[in-house]
Amino acid sequence: MKRLILILGAMFLVFSLSAQRQVDSLSQYHRSSLYSILIKHSQLPYGEAIDSAFMIMPVPDKFNDHNLAVRSFESSAKKVKKAADNKKKDIQNMSDIQAFFEAESTAKGIVSKWFNRDAATGLCNMDLISERGFYDASQLDIRLAEQSTRGKAQLADAGDKLIGNTYVLVNDITFVDRGEVSQGVGTGLRVLGLLAGAILGTDVSDLTDATASMVENIDGFKVNITSYLYRLAWNEDLLWDFYSRFYADENYSESDRIANRDRFNAVAGNDPLYSLEFVGKTTTGAGNMSSKYFAEQSKEEQMLKVCTRAIDKSIVQLQRQYDEFKVNVPIYRINEDGTVDVQIGLKEGVNIKSEYDVLMPEEDAEGRIFYTKVGSLRPEKGKIWDNRFGAMEDAEALANDKDAKADEDAEGGNAYLEATTFKVITGGNRIVPGCLVREATIKRVK
Repeated sequence: MKRLILILGAMFLVFSLSAQRQVDSLSQYHRSSLYSILIKHSQLPYGEAIDSAFMIMPVPDKFNDHNLAVRSFESSAKKVKKAADNKKKDIQNMSDIQAFFEAESTAKGIVSKWFNRDAATGLCNMDLISERGFYDASQLDIRLAEQSTRGKAQLADAGDKLIGNTYVLVNDITFVDRGEVSQGVGTGLRVLGLLAGAILGTDVSDLTDATASMVENIDGFKVNITSYLYRLAWNEDLLWDFYSRFYADENYSESDRIANRDRFNAVAGNDPLYSLEFVGKTTTGAGNMSSKYFAEQSKEEQMLKVCTRAIDKSIVQLQRQYDEFKVNVPIYRINEDGTVDVQIGLKEGVNIKSEYDVLMPEEDAEGRIFYTKVGSLRPEKGKIWDNRFGAMEDAEALANDKDAKADEDAEGGNAYLEATTFKVITGGNRIVPGCLVREATIKRVK
């Protein structure tokens, strides 16, 4: 077996038995980069609340934050399409998305951010690529790369593994008020109770009032979300083209820097040089649990939790549909009984039927990184971490409110854990600290 390496400087340190070093090393692995955008519906109920919640959502911790300055745009739709009109809705949304990409020069902006490029001066640096790839910044200097085969391989690897794994997630989130629906149902039950009493000559008002009140206490709401996934079109030729025509640091002469700056500034938003490729879409929803505690929370607080969970669910579904969007996560701990702990859970879609591949990082003769499957894991029943946004809050509400009811996505999860425990299915002693895990491909029946 080929020797293990330290990926890009410090990516895969051999874990010590120290818990602190285990935690520290979790940040040192390649993540894909994500730019998340909202399609706004300001005229719809809670449209502004959804927008406000979206702007303060945490970036999913398995991705690098590659957000640009503009995070949302207004839908051109006059009203939300009905379910039967989903195809028309998608056509309209994708037309709006493409118009936004062109107007904002989104692909160009993504590339510019990778090189920390200053639009006014044209100055660039390799700091972000060095930070995310765990490279020695000096090894990424273009002049060194021109003289070193290994340097060129590392730079190409950075382009493929880092810049080439930049995604844009465009989210269309709409509000569904369960509280209003339940209140209407409660009122209807009271009317039916009065009619039944008149017909039967029996007073059933107490029964119908109790039933109606129970229905109305199912407070809260739900959001529906359709997410559209795009990927930056990137290859080795574009990497070298950027370096040769647009890159300029402080070592460049003023005339060369200005020339490179002006060339890059002249690239239009709809120029085919930089573009975003459509990967796919998914539709799902999320809601809050039924509890007096949550009924007392502001709609803004509830909206933040529900929208965050909706986007997390969209990401899980997209990863299951499109392998290229899947993330790798390092093993957190190998336990004395042979089980393996990984810091993923319900937020990443882990359930009792999940299966994960264990990957060993290796390198070829030129220094490019690739991964070899060395084993497989399945989660242990009762040991799945509920790491969804606000999960601990849910757990406390369930403990303190006898009438509280967990939401449908909480099944099998425990918010008091710090990781999910997996049993080893294959691989045995080949699974060691420093390996990564990734959800196995779901075999679909054609």
